[in-house]
Amino acid sequence: MKFPLAVWAAFLSFSLLSFAQCTLPAVPSAGTPDLTFDAYTTQNGPGWTGADGTYSVALPDGTNLFVWSDSYIGTVDPTTRLRKSNLFTAHNSMTILNQATGSWTTVGYPKTTSYFAPANKNDWYWVGQPMVVQPSAGTYQVKVMLAEWTGAFKFVGHSVATLSWPNLSIVSITPIRGLDTSLVWGTKILQVGSAYYIYGLKDPGTNTKTPYVARMTSLSNLTNAAKWQFWNVTQGKWLAGESNATAMSGVAAVTPEYSVDQLSYNGGKFYLMTGMDPQNPPFPLWSNVTTWYSCSPQGPWSRKTTVYTAPEAGANGCKTGTLVTYNAKAHTEFINADGILVSYNVNANDGSDLVCADDYKPRFVRVPIPGVTK
Repeated sequence: MKFPLAVWAAFLSFSLLSFAQCTLPAVPSAGTPDLTFDAYTTQNGPGWTGADGTYSVALPDGTNLFVWSDSYIGTVDPTTRLRKSNLFTAHNSMTILNQATGSWTTVGYPKTTSYFAPANKNDWYWVGQPMVVQPSAGTYQVKVMLAEWTGAFKFVGHSVATLSWPNLSIVSITPIRGLDTSLVWGTKILQVGSAYYIYGLKDPGTNTKTPYVARMTSLSNLTNAAKWQFWNVTQGKWLAGESNATAMSGVAAVTPEYSVDQLSYNGGKFYLMTGMDPQNPPFPLWSNVTTWYSCSPQGPWSRKTTVYTAPEAGANGCKTGTLVTYNAKAHTEFINADGILVSYNVNANDGSDLVCADDYKPRFVRVPIPGVTK
């Protein structure tokens, strides 16, 4: 049956309107430290003893994979919590948390160098969001977004690592075609129905770091950005070509890593962005873990709320400098009656302080949003 063009136009307008409208929950309540997860990441080794990045995904066997950027793999004195050296050993690593047993396993140990390494020995990979995929019935793989850097923090490009399951060996590392280096993609990949939303950031080297989003219709297009569409706020459209991407509206700035998750409320769906406000206060005192809401994956974002102020920001390091906090993100696979699990990273502005394990490890908080479920 054929319908008049006006009927199709009305249907399309209604569909878009329905997607853009939802019932938003009340803003989150203040977060409180999650001592259980803080204990999981207080490790003396042998193995992983600290890192930043802090990405996670639920695995098919009920355990959870954490993927990390700059990492310490070795041992820490259990009494003093001092490392043998302040120099980290790897630009990335992976660990598996088994909540049933409380075990924390370093993938690949006793290997202490980067789990993922570029062909160019002068470069390194920092990680983005991991995803579990099912290429065929009963078969699983893990895909990890990678950002390649060189020299004095010069961004080189993007790749995707594919890992086998359950041994997590590297099947391939494939560059993403069709992207330049103006934006860094992969801080989150969010599946909504048949679409996959890929979140990224433009970092001008100031506190005005802005979030972007692209989408694709098949994971087979993850390494071919010519098949992606990019959100353009000015035109209110998804457009081909990275040069057409614009920052999402409603977020003046966010620290380089953030998360976007689809959650349920009042019988419907809404979207939660979790990050850290890099402008209030500016670096090196970033401290405000911040959330935003939207009714669609691309925004506009609203109801900006400071849910936690990191007490470590600006505090004294264990030796000479002060601490910095950054890159908050939600881990909604761990949602429970106490709220949504949120992590943020702690680092030091003087490298000598990193000999102290507690000066370089993630922290976790629970952020309640009444009535919200996964």
